[in-house]
Amino acid sequence: MTCKVWLIPCSLFLGSGAAFAAAQQVKPVSVPEKTLAARLLTYETPALAKPPLANRCSNALAIVHVVVDTGGKVDSAEYVSGFPELKEPALAVVRQWTYKPYVVKGKPVAVETQASIFYLGNGESRPMYAPDGKGGAKGGSMIPLPPGCGPGPQIKRKN
Repeated sequence: MTCKVWLIPCSLFLGSGAAFAAAQQVKPVSVPEKTLAARLLTYETPALAKPPLANRCSNALAIVHVVVDTGGKVDSAEYVSGFPELKEPALAVVRQWTYKPYVVKGKPVAVETQASIFYLGNGESRPMYAPDGKGGAKGGSMIPLPPGCGPGPQIKRKN
């Protein structure tokens, strides 16, 4: 009989340990790209040594799914779309970005979002959204082109 009594508390202990471990693995909060871009602290996008497009007045977009940890560092980055030759440069750049931690109910939380990077025909690159210096984000309303190519096309979004 004492053996059965011993097994019950052990199974309860192991069960509560599993529940505790599961509680520790909280899914990141999904945050819109523009909202998290306003929290960017570092976001350099160096020019590519070899421009990805032959036409100087063309450009390309690379999109990366990003998970940011509670400290504001990129925990993981996964290439979502864009030209194959932009995959490694886009992932390398986004993995170096840092953010001001995202806070919910007074506590920093892990978040997921996407990061979009424009690669211009001349090899220059820039994030689609960047901090505006006033607590918000700028960008996202036009596709930039290199100097001398004229204005880029306007992006229309549904509200």
